[in-house]
Amino acid sequence: MEKIKLKEQTMEFKLNGTTINYEGDPELSLMTYLRDVEDIISPKDGCAPEGVCGCCSVLLDGNVLKACIAPMRRIAGKEVITMEGLDPGKKETVINAFAIEGGLQCGFCTPGIIMKVWPLLNQGFVTEKEINKALNSNLCRCTGYKKVTKSCLSAAEALRNNAKIELPQSSGKVGESLPKYDSLRLATGEAPYVADLKFEGMVHGAMKFSDHPRAKVLKINTSVAEKLDGVLRVFTAEDIPGERHTGLIVPDWPLMVKRGETTRYVGDVLAGVVAETEQIAREAVALIEV
Repeated sequence: MEKIKLKEQTMEFKLNGTTINYEGDPELSLMTYLRDVEDIISPKDGCAPEGVCGCCSVLLDGNVLKACIAPMRRIAGKEVITMEGLDPGKKETVINAFAIEGGLQCGFCTPGIIMKVWPLLNQGFVTEKEINKALNSNLCRCTGYKKVTKSCLSAAEALRNNAKIELPQSSGKVGESLPKYDSLRLATGEAPYVADLKFEGMVHGAMKFSDHPRAKVLKINTSVAEKLDGVLRVFTAEDIPGERHTGLIVPDWPLMVKRGETTRYVGDVLAGVVAETEQIAREAVALIEV
């Protein structure tokens, strides 16, 4: 079977000061490139490809950019800066401020928050109102933002006065104040979460969902998807040899809907793809005809 290849484009850009020659899909998101190709995990995948949470924020020619909605073709000839490419001294001051002021909890959103306010913190005097406005598009489910704003103000003052923020020395005795455990690795994005883990031989999956809440499935055509280069397997309910129904009381809910059956909600699973990369898996799902 002849394979279908994704379109490719050659371009050049800078990443954290290093010139990169890219030859690949121009529609690949910058976030996916950074995480999957360059192994830079500080831009976190919180909502891709929605572009609403700000966890993947980077700098593009000095301006804040949500990497999950930026295709690689937009990066040609420009410079991308991630957390790893920031000035080390200034970065230490900012992450120490977040550690001391309690500006992070789970830490998942923190690298994106720091990247979002980085231009603001380096402009000199900054107000609380300016910080809050800048963080309108960065979601944090833990802190309530008060400590985040306080951390930003503390960092901005230190940077403005060319001062350092040092972590407090402690013996660890009861009653002494300590920064949050692992707060520095969390703030820089170095601490890995589940989506940051990679294993040898790891493959990726994506699902084809029903677009209709209540409809009879007449056909599921996977032939084109199977031809896409990098696709390892496409499967449907027909490929499940065992029981495929579940339910809290009565097992009457199919995990995958068969051809000839009726969907129950938008999101019922009709087919699945296993591929070498997440991008290929999602491209293949888009080629499945229902």
